[in-house]
Formats: sequence, structure tokens, C-alpha cells
Amino acid sequence: MLPMLAVRLQLGNLLAADTTTLAPAINANEVALIVAPFTPGENLTIGSLTLGSTNGLTPIACAIGPQEVAIDAVSGNQQITVVVGGGHGWRWVSSGTFTSPITVYGFALVTNLAVDLLAVEALATPIVINAAGYSIDLDPILLTFVVQPVF
Repeated sequence: MLPMLAVRLQLGNLLAADTTTLAPAINANEVALIVAPFTPGENLTIGSLTLGSTNGLTPIACAIGPQEVAIDAVSGNQQITVVVGGGHGWRWVSSGTFTSPITVYGFALVTNLAVDLLAVEALATPIVINAAGYSIDLDPILLTFVVQPVF
């Protein structure tokens, strides 16, 4: 059975404001870089990922509370924009001394202190960082609900 538009749109609206997943009132979710190869899939677990934790590539906190939700004018897909906490955006700048390069394969939306995995995305091309002062910018971070979801 294919859900109708109103039902599909309600999914994103409810999820963007859900305090148990995307919109915690305290203990903000985080976005972490993934620094080992992985294959995206809905059964992936936090324990199967290697998250960035050094050299300025540590997780960045999301905003507390409801996330932004809208319909993309081009595709018609509903999107939840994961809102960054603070003011610098989803931008990591490498720092410190490197003993070997760090390759970033993707990123993950995780609960506070990376207890649970909420979403992942693989980068089209992994990014190799081998010195201080290089940036990775992921603005915006979007969760997308397609026009006709799998049924």
C-alpha cells in the first residue's frame, strides 16, 4: 500500500520534532566523521563504525530541539535539515600533528556521546587529511524522505 502525501509528509514533521530521536531537549545529537570504510545500510550499528576523534575531527553538536523540515522545490522530496549547534556550521578543520593520514569516508548522525546511530552518509569520494589546517565542510546535512517511499 502506498501512503498518501499527507501521511508521508507527517513522517518528517513528527520525526523532526521527536525528542527521542532528532530533537532531544537536552544532550544534543552530534555529527561525527567516519574514518574507516563502511557500507551504508539501515541495519548498521554504531559499533561497526570508526568515528573521528582526534586532530580537530571530533563530533560537532547539533542544535537542541526541533530540526528544520521542508519540501525540496526541485525534487518534491521532504527534507529534514539537521541544525548545527553553535555558529560555525558543519565544518571541521584539522589540527595537531599527524603521524599518518586520516581518510574520511562519510559522516554519521549519532546521539549524544555516540551511544546510538541515527543516520549515515558515505562521501562520493573519500577525503584524505594529512596535515593541520585543512577543512571538511558538509553544509547542509539533510535527511530525505523520497516522493514515493518503499512500500
